[in-house]
Amino acid sequence: HNAAGVRMLEQMGFTRAVLARELSLAEIGAIRQQSTIELEHFVHGALCFSVSGQCLFSSAVSGMSGNRGRCAQPCRRSYRNREQPGYHFSTSDFSALSLLSQLLKAGVVSLKIEGRMKSAEYVARVVAAYRLVLDAPESGRKQAMQEAEEQLALSFGRKSTKGFLTGSIPSAIADSATQGTLGKHLGQVTSLRGGMIGFTTSDRLHVGDRIRVQPQNDQAGTGFTVRELWLEQKKQKVVKGGDFVRVRIPDKGGFFQVGDTIFKVGGKAAFTLSPESCRATLDQVAVPEKSPAQKEILAQARAQAQASLLPGAAPPAPAVQSLTVRGREPQDMRILDEPGVAELELMLTPETLAGLKKVDLHRADWQGRIIWGIPPMLFGPEWDEYRRAVGMLAGQGFRRFRVNNLGHLPLFAGLSGLTLLGGFRCYTLNSQAALAWQELDLAELTVDLEDDRKNLQELFRRSEHLPPLAITVYSPLVVMLSRIPVRGVRPGSVLRAEGGEGYRVFQHHDLTEVLAEQDFSLLGHLAELKGLGCTRIIVDLSQCGAMSARGKQVLAALVADQPLLETTSFNYRRGLA
Repeated sequence: HNAAGVRMLEQMGFTRAVLARELSLAEIGAIRQQSTIELEHFVHGALCFSVSGQCLFSSAVSGMSGNRGRCAQPCRRSYRNREQPGYHFSTSDFSALSLLSQLLKAGVVSLKIEGRMKSAEYVARVVAAYRLVLDAPESGRKQAMQEAEEQLALSFGRKSTKGFLTGSIPSAIADSATQGTLGKHLGQVTSLRGGMIGFTTSDRLHVGDRIRVQPQNDQAGTGFTVRELWLEQKKQKVVKGGDFVRVRIPDKGGFFQVGDTIFKVGGKAAFTLSPESCRATLDQVAVPEKSPAQKEILAQARAQAQASLLPGAAPPAPAVQSLTVRGREPQDMRILDEPGVAELELMLTPETLAGLKKVDLHRADWQGRIIWGIPPMLFGPEWDEYRRAVGMLAGQGFRRFRVNNLGHLPLFAGLSGLTLLGGFRCYTLNSQAALAWQELDLAELTVDLEDDRKNLQELFRRSEHLPPLAITVYSPLVVMLSRIPVRGVRPGSVLRAEGGEGYRVFQHHDLTEVLAEQDFSLLGHLAELKGLGCTRIIVDLSQCGAMSARGKQVLAALVADQPLLETTSFNYRRGLA
């Protein structure tokens, strides 16, 4: 998402970088001017509300991690704001068709279409549309654009947006009044009888079209291909908009109710035979057995790969756990006088830098025990501002900093005597990731906040060969970071899901933060974590303040290793998928 991160990838030997969807054309052009690596950018498909790779929403709701490609799409659900339901996190689909020439001029050499969960028909239409414009001569570009837009209109996507490419945030990028559902709205179920649903269709419908019936709650809809279409007691191949039609429900269809919404999500298929008519006995194909030589080669490759992995071992004998407290402001430095607190971490922001002037920095023991955390997202000129701030802090004698992605590492180029630590957003779910961060000179790593007990056990079994691993045992649970504002919602307000879960929305430095109402806590599990070999723990009090009543309550629970009410252990016991 910035030039520093792209340059780091280039230094590490990568030949192409995929840029974040949150960038403008100007920001892409600036990255191109500062690097020679190939640049790839998304041009069409679903647009996440969260900044790419920074979403814990799905993981918090279901254990299905969006950062691992398993998103359960909670952002598409309805959330109540002061009893008023709305789709506050559901974004329009991204479409950069009209900006292709500008993207190419900005230095993008590869265009990516999001289509992993889409039908072959959708992929074919979208690829053909973009190919049509890319291949058109300058004289025929206008005609090609018109034909391509007609193709995309048949792909049954959501309402489209150019996203951030134009440099401003479009008001329609996330509209709380619009359900984030794919397809063309056809109507609502008004009758259920004889194994068929009845409704008045708002558009032409053909046997072979695909429809999806969406329930009135937040549950997933049911999609199927129209095999039987009835109009006035007669089977039809096609009906027109305004007709009352009945559609046969498949034998293994979902549970439908009157009031459910119907969407057309796919056009007429290439053929309309029934599933039974499509079944045929395939000719048997002879498959040659693998040769002994091939088996031997594969066995050698597996043995070499397994040998390269770190050996598992019993965790080292538990030692005294070192405690780092993450505070809210420089005045929280007083927590360093409390017994058992080894270090204080402060997020490096304009506010904390300003507050630093009010604190006595002549206490040498304090300066050596302060860690400065770098905010996860630094866009455009922000990076240069933080480069200057880091240099100033280093000049004042601060030596410990926590980074949260590859783009942070160049902030410290040319500065000697510093110790760099990795935050949990330097994702470390296995020993190989830990070794990769170690090669980049990180002296300590924080395990992923969404990790589970079983995987942590495996990770600590190999910790003898890794940098020291810290575990966050209490923290606000930031489920999304976004450049998209949540319109119509006052900062600090709670958006509540149908199941009762609440999420607070805040705005900080042009970034939207969405926090789960319940904080993350592993308090009550400290003895177990110590048994794994964990000797470094982090308590994040940046939301409430280290010296606040809530902060003192958390630290008291830490000392007693007692669980706190109204908190969540996230995936620790449930498991991460």
